[in-house]
Amino acid sequence: MEMEFTAWLVGGGLTLGLLFGALIQRSKFCMAAAVSNLLLMRDYRQLHATLMAMLVGIVGVYLLSSSGLVDVAESSYRAAQINWLGAVAGGLCFGFGTILAGGCVGRTMVRVGEGNLGALLVLLAIAVMATATSYGPLEPLRMAVYNATAMEAGGSDGSLAALLGVPEAVLVTMVSVMIVAVLLFVGNRSYSLPLMAAGLGIGLLVVAGWLITGYLSQDDFTTHAPSSLAYAGPLARTTTVLASGAELGDGTRFGIALVAGTLIGGLLMALATRSFRWVMPDARNLPSLIVGGLLMGFGAVMAGGCNIGVGLTGISTCSIQPLIAVAAIVAGMGLGLAWVNWLEERRLGQRRPAARQALDNGSGVRQAEQALHYRQLTA
Repeated sequence: MEMEFTAWLVGGGLTLGLLFGALIQRSKFCMAAAVSNLLLMRDYRQLHATLMAMLVGIVGVYLLSSSGLVDVAESSYRAAQINWLGAVAGGLCFGFGTILAGGCVGRTMVRVGEGNLGALLVLLAIAVMATATSYGPLEPLRMAVYNATAMEAGGSDGSLAALLGVPEAVLVTMVSVMIVAVLLFVGNRSYSLPLMAAGLGIGLLVVAGWLITGYLSQDDFTTHAPSSLAYAGPLARTTTVLASGAELGDGTRFGIALVAGTLIGGLLMALATRSFRWVMPDARNLPSLIVGGLLMGFGAVMAGGCNIGVGLTGISTCSIQPLIAVAAIVAGMGLGLAWVNWLEERRLGQRRPAARQALDNGSGVRQAEQALHYRQLTA
């Protein structure tokens, strides 16, 4: 019986990772691209796709929870203690880091599979810093922030419905209606059907992750809390296991399999579409790539997850801390774009929005050294 549940965790994580990596590689779906396209060019297509993924995740997780299949209240996102300072500071660091590093965690992992060595450097920096913040020399700082500032949620757990004092069905309906309204009326209906389909598929993968970890792999003797797609914690645990040979827990098996599947999925899709190619980073971009990756690793652990972990999986639970973290991540991305643009204007000696020239309508920021001078978002 134990082997059966382990197979669900490993096989499920690997399968979801393969599908996620393939979808990201094919569609160029990226939260950092959504923010940059919106702020720099008023292009809403990546934003619409992200909102579609959130909508599907929120509705799907509510259906799993209300039917009794998955106890979402047992997940870390619903903890009664709200680490608001960690969410704010970590989210800002993570968002800023994504701009320096050239994309969000999911897109970075897929670019590794495409042969981008700069993305590999970013991923290694994320893994090292996430490990140091979770289990290494920065763990005391993380715990000190948590112990000094964490506050009790308004209800029995960290759900937004408990804080507002409304039934969860009402909250989910309100949030869903707002998202649908944005999709219908904001952005001049400039949709990209491939991106919208990718958002739909990614939302379904989030729901499937909750089903696997919260129902299919559970029995009376399991110890893992339900969750879904997330990368910062699994990267830290993967690094720890590889470095020390630590024993794998149930939740660790799912996360490591998810990481491996995402890398393989991106590689296979890149090979299938003949888009795999070795890409060496420009030496001038190396400091930005490393610093960006370190900020992403530190920020993701402090905030309770990366843009996938809190931005999709966390948001699907309609909990308070993921909402705070996502707002901080978006703000950090905005600050990062302003910083990069300021540096480019200073380099060129002109007061003009140089980063605006780097936008690529379908996938964020184009690889154009003369426009951003750093590596680019979702090449």
